[in-house]
Amino acid sequence: MLTTEQIIAAMAHLTPEEREKLERLKSGIRPAFCDPAFPEQTAFIRDQNRFKLAFCTRRAGKSLGSVDWLIDGAHDSPGSDSLFLGLTRDSTRRAAWKNGVKLSDKRFRLGGRFNETELSYTLKNGSSITLLGMDADPKQMDKVLGGKLKRVVIDEAGSFNIDLIALIFEKLKPALADLRGEIALIGTPTNLKRGLFYELTKGQNASLPGRWLKDGWSCHRWSAFQNPYMQAQWEEDIAQLKAQTPNIEEVPWFIQQYLGRWVVDTSKLVYRYLEGRNDFRELPRFVGDRGRWHYVLAVDLGYDPDPSSFTVCAYHDFDPTLYILESDKETKLDVTDVANRTKAMRIRYDFDAMVIDNANKQAVEELKRRHDLPFIAADKTGKADFIEIMNAEFINGKIKLDPERCALLVEEYSGLIWDDRSARREEHPKCPNHCTDGALYGWRRCYQYLSEIQVPPPKTGTPEWMAKEVERMREEEEEELRQQKEEEQELVGVGSSMDWE
Repeated sequence: MLTTEQIIAAMAHLTPEEREKLERLKSGIRPAFCDPAFPEQTAFIRDQNRFKLAFCTRRAGKSLGSVDWLIDGAHDSPGSDSLFLGLTRDSTRRAAWKNGVKLSDKRFRLGGRFNETELSYTLKNGSSITLLGMDADPKQMDKVLGGKLKRVVIDEAGSFNIDLIALIFEKLKPALADLRGEIALIGTPTNLKRGLFYELTKGQNASLPGRWLKDGWSCHRWSAFQNPYMQAQWEEDIAQLKAQTPNIEEVPWFIQQYLGRWVVDTSKLVYRYLEGRNDFRELPRFVGDRGRWHYVLAVDLGYDPDPSSFTVCAYHDFDPTLYILESDKETKLDVTDVANRTKAMRIRYDFDAMVIDNANKQAVEELKRRHDLPFIAADKTGKADFIEIMNAEFINGKIKLDPERCALLVEEYSGLIWDDRSARREEHPKCPNHCTDGALYGWRRCYQYLSEIQVPPPKTGTPEWMAKEVERMREEEEEELRQQKEEEQELVGVGSSMDWE
């Protein structure tokens, strides 16, 4: 076999005609557009399924692999268009421009043209690949999505606020029909346990390379440990993190980014509900007939796809704890359905108040006038501030709920996170919050914080009981003496009046 030096020396003696012939031969050799040293990434690129997915840890090479896949399709379809879609233009540029498209063009010696303004790349056969953030101008978005597409990559698919199902099947799939185009979702686990990407990957572990099929999608998983260009650095980083923080493998961000498993960072949760601490099975009982239970109904209106929710809160005159007795939700309830359900609940509970989300004022007025239901408009001002006050009560165990009858509420509490991309403190728009909103409305109409704690009587025979008995006997003796004095005074008064007569 010739050495590199021998090959270079031989080429130096080629005639111009021989050089031209060699270039023609080289141009006829199709690049592989994959890395033989990286079988997991190559398996993803070579997968012929029209809908596929890469579920990875950070630094696993998924972005570069997806760019190679785009170029592979563009090379075989002259004049076609392909897209790399990210969350924002900046994040897309960082993920797939310099260390993606430009790197692949150099690796495979394609000689394509780059447009820095449009973030587009054009091959010699006229095919183009455009990088686009979903925060782009709507006109530009419609223009790009309206063409005939060969391949589309959706990066960080687990973090999208928009509905991926609507994007894929309503906008992208029609544009892929002419060329029988393909779509690839790529991403890592996030705090957002909602949406298409989560449903396709939940229960998977990117640390264990492999492939699975679900709902028509061909899904691949691998980690940075399988990336031959990152394995050593990845192992070193993890070793350092473990040395600095021995329990690092229990930290949510480490589990997500380094181990590739779905877990929610509790610091991102909107509400501080904690299983066990904030649960109850039976309502407490109180000695004697003193005090009573107060009930409040909270309704959050919706129809479809957003449901209407019904939440019942309770508090007692002698207990500073708020109890959430039940919480449920249902879609496609019209005004009459909501009224009938509310009336059925009034038979079971003697409500002190019934509060309702007043966003749909027309529906609320019909409930009040036609159905004779005394709803009060829920106070929605300062929502984030009141959530923090409510969280303080969660942390102190002053709010408890029935985990069986409030299962849907528990599910929302466990997945509702703050939207990191919002300039204001807002809940993530993809997370359902219908039951949690109802619980918040009800909590704001309850007055458990005014309750008096009833001190239970001491057990018979204890020193406390003896002291109580002594005190009781002393009070009875004083009462007898007081009544005796009053009787003597009355007798003296009667005698004086008789002497005067």
